[in-house]
Amino acid sequence: MNLSCETIINENEKLKLSDLEKSCLNIFDYLNLHHNIKLLRINIKKNDSFENLFSCCESDVNYHINSLEFKQNCDTEMIFEFLSESLEEYESIKENLNFIKLSLQIFSQSLYNKYMEKTLNELSLVDSVTGSYNRCYLNNYVGNLLSLSNREQKKIAFVKIGIDQFKAVIDEFDYEIGDKVLKSLAKSLKNSIRESDIVIKISNDEFLVILLNVINENNAILITQKLINNFSQEKVIIDDNSKQTLMKTICGGISIYPDNATTIEEIIKKSDIALYEARNRGRSQFFLFNEEDTNKIDFF
Repeated sequence: MNLSCETIINENEKLKLSDLEKSCLNIFDYLNLHHNIKLLRINIKKNDSFENLFSCCESDVNYHINSLEFKQNCDTEMIFEFLSESLEEYESIKENLNFIKLSLQIFSQSLYNKYMEKTLNELSLVDSVTGSYNRCYLNNYVGNLLSLSNREQKKIAFVKIGIDQFKAVIDEFDYEIGDKVLKSLAKSLKNSIRESDIVIKISNDEFLVILLNVINENNAILITQKLINNFSQEKVIIDDNSKQTLMKTICGGISIYPDNATTIEEIIKKSDIALYEARNRGRSQFFLFNEEDTNKIDFF
């Protein structure tokens, strides 16, 4: 059962070259090969909360569990759980825990580093106020959606959402209340679309909703109306003591890829033009971009 330091070090070097998901899988393969571990669960524990990184077991089965914990910092631990279906297997793993620990003491640090890399990368793509994706995500990842759309010959709707008279909220209240409105809108938008669709915060008071695989323009219009109607019913609490609430409205500008444009820059520009026209029509309005009508728009 003894493994050379060289074997462990070589395996650890492989982990450093892999992403988080692949690293977890590599560790499982290593444990399976050298320690006959058949079922594994890896969790990160931060204070009293748990986040699962890897699991290859059924959630509704009662297993015999051996575990090893490795402290990463003052409030974070990485926990490896070795699950056994039989008591005999459990006892066998228990006898070899010290040998397993030698490897995982090294692997756990590399795995935690991968976890932090992934976490920091995700944070750089997410708006800190609303939890929605930000412009960095838009610039780096949305282009792939257009390529996929071209291959599958399906349409994508880009809906630019703007809050009506948002500046008045800041002027009358403050930025804290403004943030509450933004959070409420982001939540409402996400709850109104499919999991496969995307919400991106692209400016102070504007969001971009990307609707994948829309059937036609009417489909995009119906969803935009749903977004507008759902948010109009949201009540934002502005005073916890008095329970005073604020209700706001939004407008939406729609453009369709590839009908209206064939690049990210152009399709978003068309959505922006459509939102401008929607706002000109009043509160809770939408506008579907088309060249004929927008040529008549006076922007100045």
